[in-house]
Amino acid sequence: MTFFAFLGALSVSVLAFELLSAFQSAFSTFGNNRLMNLQPSRPIQKRSTWEALLIALWPGRFDPDQAANMADVVSMLRRAGYPYDSPGEFYAVAMRDFTIFLTVGGLLAGAIASMNMLVAAPVIALIFIFLGLRRPYVRLKTLAKKRAEGLRNNMLIGLSVLGSLLSSGVGVQEALRRASAVGGPFCNLLGLLVARMEVEDFTKAIEVTRAHLPDPADVEANLFLRDIHDFFANNRPLLSSVQGLQESVHRSVVEITEARAALVRQRAGLFGVMAVMGLVLAIIAPFMGAGMF
Repeated sequence: MTFFAFLGALSVSVLAFELLSAFQSAFSTFGNNRLMNLQPSRPIQKRSTWEALLIALWPGRFDPDQAANMADVVSMLRRAGYPYDSPGEFYAVAMRDFTIFLTVGGLLAGAIASMNMLVAAPVIALIFIFLGLRRPYVRLKTLAKKRAEGLRNNMLIGLSVLGSLLSSGVGVQEALRRASAVGGPFCNLLGLLVARMEVEDFTKAIEVTRAHLPDPADVEANLFLRDIHDFFANNRPLLSSVQGLQESVHRSVVEITEARAALVRQRAGLFGVMAVMGLVLAIIAPFMGAGMF
């Protein structure tokens, strides 16, 4: 009982501190000198007391300076197309997601415990804690998967433009620059490749571009980067490689589209069978009920 009283007092103290901080932030702008009020273009957001506690209790998970998986987070941010401006913003969102899942899990666990199901309450809480910890990473993987699908579709357009430019006699680097102006995931990677080649060696530029692929195992994208490397390293003709890769990507896109169409037809047939079964049961059920009585 003493522990719960201490926990309640601590919660009230934190709430009072947060309310006072909010009032102080709201009224601090009044009365300031206009010439001294030099605010940056993007104001710095202060951490709440709860976020400070999370960082203090679990720095390896929520502190950008001490996180054990910082390299994996940076890699996933690249693959997802930088949905967050920095790893710090990602960890801030991770803390908010964890707080939401922890609150919901705690409320559900408390409701289950009030119904005398004490064994299931900690299990529910642990499940929501696990989901809250995994949610930000699942979101990044989902964004990377969608970006990989968009890259494959955009790659067909980008290779078509690049092949047309090369066949008309435009230089490789200029053709890459013009193709990057089309827009899209693949064309944006071409723009990144051109920009990096202007400031550093082409080998390093290709490695940086490969690190930004949404799917590191994408065969067509890796073949394209290898052909670019062979052109600059061994002066290998690029036009034939681009044309062959364009046909391969076109075939792959057609196969994926056909597979999705077959899946849609299969689901439509299944829903039709279920609708017929539901209609038959709706017709027979009243007579079955009348026969039982």
